[in-house]
Amino acid sequence: MNPFKENGQILPIASINSVYINSTLASDLFRPELIINELKKNRDILGFSSDISDTEMFIEFNETLNSNIDEVRIIAKKIAVYFGKNLAELIITLKKPSIESIMNRPSWQKTHWDFWRGVENIYFVGGLTSPILTSIFYTQITNELSKNMINDLKVCFIEGSMNLGTKGLCNLTADGTHLLFDFGQTNIKRRYLIKRNNEIVIDSILEPRDSKFLDHKNKSNNELKDSSIKLDNYIISTIMDSVNTVKFNGNNIFIAIANYLVDGYIYSKRGGYAKLALIKGNYETHLSNEISKLLSRKIKVKLFHDTSAMALNFDSIKRTAVISLGTAFGIAFPE
Repeated sequence: MNPFKENGQILPIASINSVYINSTLASDLFRPELIINELKKNRDILGFSSDISDTEMFIEFNETLNSNIDEVRIIAKKIAVYFGKNLAELIITLKKPSIESIMNRPSWQKTHWDFWRGVENIYFVGGLTSPILTSIFYTQITNELSKNMINDLKVCFIEGSMNLGTKGLCNLTADGTHLLFDFGQTNIKRRYLIKRNNEIVIDSILEPRDSKFLDHKNKSNNELKDSSIKLDNYIISTIMDSVNTVKFNGNNIFIAIANYLVDGYIYSKRGGYAKLALIKGNYETHLSNEISKLLSRKIKVKLFHDTSAMALNFDSIKRTAVISLGTAFGIAFPE
């Protein structure tokens, strides 16, 4: 039995952002924002312009790792190795935690740590778009695993995984026409799918949209409520725009969302989408009713935890964990 799941749904207790590597939170050791901040500190040496976006900086980071200028290449590699080792420390802690790490995660009992000890495969997905950086991370992880005599774990990085969430949702579709979404912290991924005789006959990936109205820190209750309404309206408008773009005539809409869910209810204590818990009632039912009204036909909306949607691509691989490297760590375990 998986102690991190209930009725097949991932529970908030599964979060690895709250795992401590000895006395340091995992989220304080590794996340894309920290890498970006380090790149910005070394902007002048690395040659990044002041108006470059964070996404573009990540892409150009790959070029600096292969630079012909020694100073640039050395600094870039130093940053990559540092965060690669941090990521390795998290994996080692999950497999062979120190007493201090166990004490600092009191909500995890022996059964939770034992489950992680039994994990034999980790797939890292999302977030990273730099192949040289990924290669350095992989090297650091394999070296550290070897030093710590962890020989029963296979680690893989899946690049180009932006649409992996909607691809995973494809596995749940029956014959018919479907709209699939992945509402992330940065982008909203969209997909239009038609199946006939259990075979995909149309699979169209639509242009992603920017995520909006996700601010939630240092907000009053009234501000959060107002923002939740704006976010809800934006989600509905995104769905309706997609309906019009493909002339959707189906009845099923699957949505992965960057939050934990329990039978369609939004978990209220995590990230920008948590505020949707302020929308009255079951959010899955709410969306189904609202879209049905707008289209004047019965629409069934089904919500999924985002990393769990990605994990649907690995269902045939046993003892596996899928970790998404987005704004924060996402975690899921294929069935």
